[in-house]
Amino acid sequence: MDRQLFLTLTTSSQWALFLALAAIIFSWIEKKRWMQLAGQALFVVLAIFSFWVMKTDIILVPEATAGVPAPPEAQALRFFLGLTICGGIALIGLVLNGIKSSFAKIPNLILVPFGLMLFFMVYNLQRL
Repeated sequence: MDRQLFLTLTTSSQWALFLALAAIIFSWIEKKRWMQLAGQALFVVLAIFSFWVMKTDIILVPEATAGVPAPPEAQALRFFLGLTICGGIALIGLVLNGIKSSFAKIPNLILVPFGLMLFFMVYNLQRL
């Protein structure tokens, strides 16, 4: 796989992830519901993009050999899988917000730490 395409896919996802996390955290500080919804919607868009990346085989993983750590491409697929899972959690949060549930804040409590983990995962991945 071309290194430039690999970095473009992971960097653009990393920036969108950063914006989604910043919007959710900002919504907690400023008590702005629309920022929370924007952050969750951005997670859903990221999930759709990640699902597309995984299903179109843009990232080709070389054959694994015994005793050798996973190649960066395999780690990138784990990153995109994590973004897809986060998008599902964000979609649940959007639905809960839509029906005015008292549990609407719980998905954000899951999204922020998991999103931060993914953010630093892709940061370390790009350094390889």
